[in-house]
Amino acid sequence: MQSLIPTVFGLGLAVAVCSPVSVVTVIVLLTMPAGRRRGIAFVLGWLLAVGVIAALVVGFSQGQDFSSNKTTPSQAASWAEIVVGVVMVLAALRALRRRRLRGDSSSETPKWLSRLDRTNWLLAVVVGAFMLTYSLTIAAAAEILKANVSGEDEIIAFVVFAVASIATIVAPVLVALLAPDRADRLLAAWRGWLLGNSRLIGLVALIVIGAILVVRGAHDLIA
Repeated sequence: MQSLIPTVFGLGLAVAVCSPVSVVTVIVLLTMPAGRRRGIAFVLGWLLAVGVIAALVVGFSQGQDFSSNKTTPSQAASWAEIVVGVVMVLAALRALRRRRLRGDSSSETPKWLSRLDRTNWLLAVVVGAFMLTYSLTIAAAAEILKANVSGEDEIIAFVVFAVASIATIVAPVLVALLAPDRADRLLAAWRGWLLGNSRLIGLVALIVIGAILVVRGAHDLIA
């Protein structure tokens, strides 16, 4: 458990760093009617998605043998980690290639976001659940399964992961709630910087993290 907590915390922070579009989405939601409720609903939807995955993992792990790297469930978790890592690296490399060919160093706010302005604020829950970085969440689930800990410890690990994963998306909401007089200026500056720089940072981070997942999964299979 002592080694599991830093691992899932790191994966949670990786989700936070690799989700610039999600942060922009929260910022745009906050500028809409019932913006604060939309922003909070987005975060709740994100956490709800993590909770569903946690419930599935806790339920699946009961009666499964993860006592060593040689058991079938443990090897399946390692293979899942490898597959997720490979997909992350290939997807990020493809996105970087497209970015280089187009020469777009900045991005526009996704057009579909403006359509949410005419919808009920509760739809933000669905958007938040949809925009969770599922690849890294699955990787965290694989690490939790391989740790072979109790159901209670699995829940604690998922809570740590969830809290770390919302570090960036909850920041705009806190600004809107705690500093409403300066929120518009601060959030506009954040959105501009994220659209111009953070996509490249996120893609590079995905490549690095994906490679680490592949190496870690392969090591557990061989060890």
